[in-house]
Amino acid sequence: MNTDDAASLPVPQQQQSELIENLLAAEAHRLAAQWADAPPEVFRAALAAAKAERALRSQETVLRLRLSHDLEKERIQAEKAEGERLACAEREAAEREAAAQIEQLRHRRHVVNVTVGAVISIALLGAGVAVVGSAPWLSVILCGPSLLALAKVFVLHRSDPDDMKLLARASGSAVNAADPAPPPQQPPAP
Repeated sequence: MNTDDAASLPVPQQQQSELIENLLAAEAHRLAAQWADAPPEVFRAALAAAKAERALRSQETVLRLRLSHDLEKERIQAEKAEGERLACAEREAAEREAAAQIEQLRHRRHVVNVTVGAVISIALLGAGVAVVGSAPWLSVILCGPSLLALAKVFVLHRSDPDDMKLLARASGSAVNAADPAPPPQQPPAP
């Protein structure tokens, strides 16, 4: 390092503030010397121009602050609107997910009901075929309208009053067909 590099080194803080004060004092003395010889009218005109310039700068500062305030206000409103839009989108996504889960549960329940209906129907058919020889009337009850009514309940999830009437009529006719009418009684011999 040589003396030429010393000028490029940073100036300590205290020396820097003293340097600034000296520069400001020198500038103030120069301005005072410049205006000392000026007539009062020029001085008044310069003061009026300085006041006008200061008023313009003040108005400019006010306008900049208003503009900055308006921009910040718009930014906050835009952030708020974006937040509301995101919240709405999240809510809609949650509703779609819930609807999809509900639909999956409905489908699963429908599949289970169809499976249970098929198992019960096959069991009733098997039982009806098994008892055909010994109790034909029971076979009619197991394979007739009761089978159809149970399948309708499990698959379609409904039961009509006409189904029960049809079941009662079929059961009654099956029981009547199974019991032979008793032979007519003969009058007692004289």
